[in-house]
Amino acid sequence: MDTQIARGAAVWAVAAVAAIAPTRVQAEGVGAGAYRVSILDASGGPLPTYEKNGRWYVLGSVGDRYRIRVRNDSWRRVEAVVSVDGLDAVDGKPASFAKRGYLVAPHDELVVDGFRVSMDDVATFRFSSVKNSYAVRTGSAREVGVVGVAIFPERMPPLPPPLVHRPCWDEPCAGPTPEEEMTQRDTNVGEPSQAAPRARSAAPPIASTPRSEDAGDAPRSRANAAERPGLGTEFGERRESRVTGVEFERASDEPAHVLMLRYDDRRGLAALGIDLDGCRRRDENRLRATARPFGEMSRRFANPPAGWDN
Repeated sequence: MDTQIARGAAVWAVAAVAAIAPTRVQAEGVGAGAYRVSILDASGGPLPTYEKNGRWYVLGSVGDRYRIRVRNDSWRRVEAVVSVDGLDAVDGKPASFAKRGYLVAPHDELVVDGFRVSMDDVATFRFSSVKNSYAVRTGSAREVGVVGVAIFPERMPPLPPPLVHRPCWDEPCAGPTPEEEMTQRDTNVGEPSQAAPRARSAAPPIASTPRSEDAGDAPRSRANAAERPGLGTEFGERRESRVTGVEFERASDEPAHVLMLRYDDRRGLAALGIDLDGCRRRDENRLRATARPFGEMSRRFANPPAGWDN
């Protein structure tokens, strides 16, 4: 099924370690309201998500491909603007709320496979070292290790004004006739509400000339990135992922929710105090504490069933 990119009417819409705090494990991603974001592995299964001090973390491994799934269980369409390592997933430039996003239908989901390189292809998301990440290769490693999705619900057209019944008794009616009222009603349908101005779906194009401070910081940022441990996201191999343009108008310039998932390798998450193997270890400890040298108690004869007392 083709993915759709939302666009506006005129333009494209396209840490201190706390070892004491408990680790909470969630089977699939993070949610807010009717929306949920999760990171999937190459086979489509969700990667386990761990909570630590109010933040959610995903465990990854260098070289593994991953995908981002956005679930919309609301009753209206939303635009999902996706950010990876501080870069917009559509144009690969610094992410912002004003960038164009992907359309997610009501009670449906979207899977983003990579950084978009055309209307037909993406460069897959793959976990990599920080120094090999797309963010470092294009400028800065400052935001490496985080995936964000900004959710923008669609603006709904205003309701038409109600028809008002005015009894005329024996005098001629001064107001419009029923036919005139219906004509006026049809004219008002779809007009913008004065109380809810139209929200832009995208900002003007980004200038190609970098800011002077960005240009000065880039070499130092790349040098520091070569020494940073943990994971980033590389610009992977080309993969088919076709999209089409659709009309979309945001209900507001500000997103309804911003869902965020951080990721790192096993060593990085362990350094944060995340107990990756805690549940498995506790089960193992219980088994070892009840282990017996010869298993079931040895008997010479048949073992009577429960309740048998003859």
